[in-house]
Amino acid sequence: MNDRQYMKNIAELAFSGYKFVVYYAEMLDRWIAEFPHNHPMYEIYYVLEGNVRINIAGTVQELREGQACVLSKDIKHHLYYDPDVPKRYFALIFDIVPCERLAMNGPDGTAELADIRQALLPVDRTGFQILNAHADARQNVERILAEIRERRLGWNTQAVMLCYQFFVLTLRQIMRAPVRDVHFSGHENLAMQVSMYIHAHYPENISVESVAEALNVSPRHINRAYKAMFSTTFMKNTNLLRIAYAKNYLCTTDLSIEEIAEKIGFTSSRALYKLFQQYEGLSLSQYRERHKKDN
Repeated sequence: MNDRQYMKNIAELAFSGYKFVVYYAEMLDRWIAEFPHNHPMYEIYYVLEGNVRINIAGTVQELREGQACVLSKDIKHHLYYDPDVPKRYFALIFDIVPCERLAMNGPDGTAELADIRQALLPVDRTGFQILNAHADARQNVERILAEIRERRLGWNTQAVMLCYQFFVLTLRQIMRAPVRDVHFSGHENLAMQVSMYIHAHYPENISVESVAEALNVSPRHINRAYKAMFSTTFMKNTNLLRIAYAKNYLCTTDLSIEEIAEKIGFTSSRALYKLFQQYEGLSLSQYRERHKKDN
């Protein structure tokens, strides 16, 4: 097996009004095995060589060479372990995060952010989209991997910029492709609506009851539908999303813990301290210090 080429530390590209955040980027091969999992970020798989089978929310999909699969946030998935079939594929886990404008007299990226969210709607509504990758995708990915492998001056910034370019090329392909016709059950449609609501309102003090009221359904209905679709609870995924944003703020800003807690929907910093320790096994200050040492 080749030496692994990957970038796991959080890195981001800031625009005026939003940030493109990379959580993970790696070239994978036939020796990689995955357990069923989900995460509160988007993911793109792009196949450079061979075929790849992926299970998405209980349905089996096959990606051919030159194809990409864009997964929505929270969707449960895993790739099948098939070492007898040679393959190479690229995985990118990322998110688009609103932020303040960089300069009041500079360009306003909020309109572009709205366009990006609109382009991602087919993915958000159906859980995933499979499409033919852009003609420049292979060259783009090879350049990302070269930056990660060689780690020359400025490699991290260059790699994130190339990941953003790869994302934009993929987004343009989504906009050109016909929307995949997916017939979800009533429970699955509700679960996807709840997931979209969580990601749009996580800075607020949301609860199952408040989401149920907004969607005009019962809290019990939401809990059952969400657990059936994502194999986890509404509250756990909401907590995981907030922790992911907390990590981003800890690693990329000098905001105080109290300010971070307020930004991501906690009523007190103490509640954030307790939850972060529970999920991460270390304190907020330890996480921030460890990241600074790594960089």
